[in-house]
Amino acid sequence: MQKTLILGGGIGGIVASNVLKKVMGQDMRVTVVDRKPDYHYPGAFPLLMTGQRNPESISRALERLNRKKIEFICDEIMDIDSERNRVFTTQHTLTYDHLIIALGVEYRSESMPGFNDYALNAYEFEDVIKINQRIQGFYSGKIVFFISSLPIKCPPAPYEMVLMSDSFFRQRGLRSKVELTMVTPEVSPEPLAGPKVGQSVRKMLTERNIELVTEAKILGVEKDALILDHGMVIKGDMFIGIAPHWTPKVLRSTNLVDSNGFVEVTPSTLETGLPNVYAIGDATAIKLPVIGAYAPKAGIFAHYQGEVVARNIACLAQGLIPKFRYTGKGACIMHTGFGRARYSSVHYFTKPAPFITLLRPSIPSYLAKIAFEKYWLNCWL
Repeated sequence: MQKTLILGGGIGGIVASNVLKKVMGQDMRVTVVDRKPDYHYPGAFPLLMTGQRNPESISRALERLNRKKIEFICDEIMDIDSERNRVFTTQHTLTYDHLIIALGVEYRSESMPGFNDYALNAYEFEDVIKINQRIQGFYSGKIVFFISSLPIKCPPAPYEMVLMSDSFFRQRGLRSKVELTMVTPEVSPEPLAGPKVGQSVRKMLTERNIELVTEAKILGVEKDALILDHGMVIKGDMFIGIAPHWTPKVLRSTNLVDSNGFVEVTPSTLETGLPNVYAIGDATAIKLPVIGAYAPKAGIFAHYQGEVVARNIACLAQGLIPKFRYTGKGACIMHTGFGRARYSSVHYFTKPAPFITLLRPSIPSYLAKIAFEKYWLNCWL
């Protein structure tokens, strides 16, 4: 029996393990390793932040994978020995025939002065719970949302959160007493999605009286201010940030990563430079064929990448030629508040430019996002 080892229990790792086990059954031993025992669905973080979800409703124990005959090990990954097809954790030495790296990113909040003392990380499950607790008792003042640095995963999410905050305070009759500001190093919101998307987000922010500060280099956070370069200061009473991203140390110590610390892969197959080793999700560096930039990182892309890699490994295990390809397709449904959401789809590998469709915020898109959340949590775990 061949063995596939999957490092990381996020969206990509969960999907890859499910697909591979479904295709191969007893002919493939599938093991998932993650240092955290639980998975928290990030697509619902804006709802958790505004009190429309509770922590338990968007969380699942990763040991539920065992019910599908997928082995789950909760342990810290210490080293990858690709020469001998081994992975070392604090308690185990695990061997493999095929390795899928799906470790995602870690948040380097400590790298920004004052972040840990005066800001909350909107991408960290525990901090999102704290944000909800804070805004429930926030009756007046200024809340500053900010993106510390680029790249970040799920580029629409910060804008989704500030729009949901606007909806939260308007529904409580407090919006006239609460100022909202969005600060980003981007030239325009979601620049890789193209000018049409950026203009759409700008328009929504303007219509909702949300201040947007672009091309900002953030130097640090103080008790009552966000500090930018050139002496610029943005005052505030509460700071909600996206902490700087970095890949886990175990990856940075290998020869798999580029100068930015992300794993280089072949875009269509997610193969690394090592035999039988693949990487998917937020930890990867996938260069777009047209504009030369790196593709955005998001759960939907990790999902599709996990399917492609799993099916190709199944082909190899059965003596077949791998035929599945990742095409850079994806879709995003962004909450905009008031029971509406904006649907967009993207195909990043098209030429001469990425192909993007964008719909106006609507109730059907909102219902589709809610349905997808239920489907994902109930189907994959």
